[in-house]
Amino acid sequence: MVRPRSDAVALRAGLAYDGVAAAVLRAVKEDGQTSLIRPLRPALEAAVDDLSAGASAPRRIDVVVPVPTTRAAFRRRGFRVPELLARGTGIPMLRGLSYTRRVRDQRTLGVRERRSNLGGGLIATRDGDGMAALIVDDVITTGATCEEAARALRAAGFQVVGAVAVAATRRRG
Repeated sequence: MVRPRSDAVALRAGLAYDGVAAAVLRAVKEDGQTSLIRPLRPALEAAVDDLSAGASAPRRIDVVVPVPTTRAAFRRRGFRVPELLARGTGIPMLRGLSYTRRVRDQRTLGVRERRSNLGGGLIATRDGDGMAALIVDDVITTGATCEEAARALRAAGFQVVGAVAVAATRRRG
């Protein structure tokens, strides 16, 4: 279990983003091997379980909200990785976030650049009415995407339980 740090939202990932886990995720994202989503789901389930176990009382989760895929990534792939993962949680999925503007590809950006790139870049597409939401992504690198997603959902009235991913990069330094 990997527990990335964030002051804004509880983060959990089932695996470290290296070795086999990184190779499988790249095969899904870059080569379109969506059949590999199924073997990744136990790592996501472990992250959900660990997040729930860390609470003083069992956390209620009404919906999972996948991090949205940029238009460019969707055009390139033809599918949304976080949605494919979220569907396997057994929790109702809500496509509840949208980009408010074009954001740069995050892969080459550092921590500060990622936060600046995403700041105010997401908006909830519906009112949360107090629903407990869990954010789902494929990989957590700096946590900036999950933090922005949490900000947008909270602004719309969701109670954000946390954010989970299949894998997380280990912080350097």
